[in-house]
Amino acid sequence: MIYTLTLNPCLDRYLYVNRLVEDDTIRAHRVKDWPAGKGIDVSRAIKEIGGFSVAIALLGGDTGRKIEEMLDEEGVVFATIRTRKETRMNVIVVEEDTEKRYRFSLPFEVCNDRQERVLEVLSGLLRKGDWFVVSGSLPKGFEKDFYRRVIELAKSRNVRTLLDSSGQPFVEGLKASPDVIKPNHHEIKEAFGWEADTPFKAKLAAQHLREEFGVKEVLISLGSKGSFMLTDEGAFFSPALKLPVKSAVGAGDSFVAGYVWERSRGASYLEAFKLANACGNAAVLTEGTRLCRAEDVEKLYPQIRVERI
Repeated sequence: MIYTLTLNPCLDRYLYVNRLVEDDTIRAHRVKDWPAGKGIDVSRAIKEIGGFSVAIALLGGDTGRKIEEMLDEEGVVFATIRTRKETRMNVIVVEEDTEKRYRFSLPFEVCNDRQERVLEVLSGLLRKGDWFVVSGSLPKGFEKDFYRRVIELAKSRNVRTLLDSSGQPFVEGLKASPDVIKPNHHEIKEAFGWEADTPFKAKLAAQHLREEFGVKEVLISLGSKGSFMLTDEGAFFSPALKLPVKSAVGAGDSFVAGYVWERSRGASYLEAFKLANACGNAAVLTEGTRLCRAEDVEKLYPQIRVERI
């Protein structure tokens, strides 16, 4: 079983307008809502490509219930840990005349007692042989080392772990030696000051991370350049396909979904890396937080190149 954890979920509300005009009434001619949060997105993408997972999420209020309804409509299995606070909403204004996007992210604060509740739920769910995806940011009220605690719990159950976060939560999570990590090059620079925006630089950064934290599989997103992987079998690079980009939102989560789904089925590193790249590339073809589509993944998969470096 694959479990994903989202402690800082949100509802992404896209408002489509012709153009923003100062001191004038701006009428949105289209509104689209998406359930969001990195772990939730991973579970949504796994479902899209034919897999199965359980999305564990902190959800509260009317917004939380709306996210539950949307996940249910998509056929995504979820386990809610209720909070007394309203789940946050991101408002994204899309200027269609200029294709500019303006993102407004609202804060989400959770009572500190929810930390122990999360650990209780994980203790009841995680079993030997499972995969556990820990991704996204932490809400206000949670201790910065919480990802380290949940990864240590998972590893004590012989559960394979994948960490995809940033900043201090990412650094603290690394101290628990997750099996797989998937930062992008910006997050590596933010956390350690290392440049990792080329395959060669990513290889050096990945070697440091393996040596210092005992991570077995290091995946690094290089943005529009492609992605990098370092495992016991060597270092590999997959260049990005030349595609029309509608939105890069969710490309990293789609990448993680492809990788963890393949690895959970016993696929090799290279097989998982190839599907991950097909999913990540497919995600840029969709608008908003739509993530990858199965038909696009199938179409792009034969075009994915993986090179040993």
